[in-house]
Amino acid sequence: MIAILAAAVLSAQDVRLRRGDSIRLDVPQRDDLGRLLTVDAKGEVNLPIVGAIRVEGLTLDEARGALLRSLQDIYPSIQSITLSLQGEDARRVIYVQGQVARPGKYELGGAPSVWDAIKEAGGATATASLDGVRIVRTSSDGNTTTLVNLQQALDSGNLGSLPALKPGDAVIVPERTASYTGTGAVNVFGAVVRPASYALTQEKKLIDAILAAGGPTENASLGKVTIIRLNADGGTTRISANLKRYLENGDLKHNPPIFPNDTVNVPRSSSFWATVANPNFFLALVSTSATVAAIVIYSQ
Repeated sequence: MIAILAAAVLSAQDVRLRRGDSIRLDVPQRDDLGRLLTVDAKGEVNLPIVGAIRVEGLTLDEARGALLRSLQDIYPSIQSITLSLQGEDARRVIYVQGQVARPGKYELGGAPSVWDAIKEAGGATATASLDGVRIVRTSSDGNTTTLVNLQQALDSGNLGSLPALKPGDAVIVPERTASYTGTGAVNVFGAVVRPASYALTQEKKLIDAILAAGGPTENASLGKVTIIRLNADGGTTRISANLKRYLENGDLKHNPPIFPNDTVNVPRSSSFWATVANPNFFLALVSTSATVAAIVIYSQ
């Protein structure tokens, strides 16, 4: 099982301090130095004797290092400190990927909806399909994917019906597809959302073909993907790819190029959630192929 990484929660790496934030300082070697600090209008926190330390714009880890160094100048015996942001639930880091103007990670306040996240990312592109926006959420029980018909909510004006996002959620805006007639299609079959033949523009990889087909289904076995390639002499070549290994370790040989007339088969397995229990799997899948241009030739 892939370990659930920091993107599943609001981690120290995700949050940058800003004015007005409250942070709790604890010093194991000196209980008397522990206190609640507030980032002031200058972007600084003040410690007795030590003085002002600028922390605005730093992550919690960076701020922890800055405070520790300043404390050690006065108290050499201090070996470590802990720093925690107070009221974290009001700070939500949301990942927005796919067909938006500025894919990336955004910090949103309150109880943001899918529409709030997409607006923060610069809005949807002209090729976005808003009737099938996905929310990918990770919990201790694994990943869950929720489909949201944002277009319907916008058309009706009922934005209040949209589900609230939680820290670590990934919002994925898919690309709109259109019918196409031509040659050189890539056939994508098996455990994908939309098995079909696709015309892929420019140079694409295996991960692009799977994303063009809507991504893997819940029972996909990404460790055993097969590519069937037609040879010039009329025969075929079978290529095996462990896409799971590529997503985990960046092993490029398991994300080979895809050529016109290739057939990609994603086998089914009963252990999909164990394979992708990390939201970074979906982020890697989407961000790697954010510009994929896939056109459905026929649906099965």
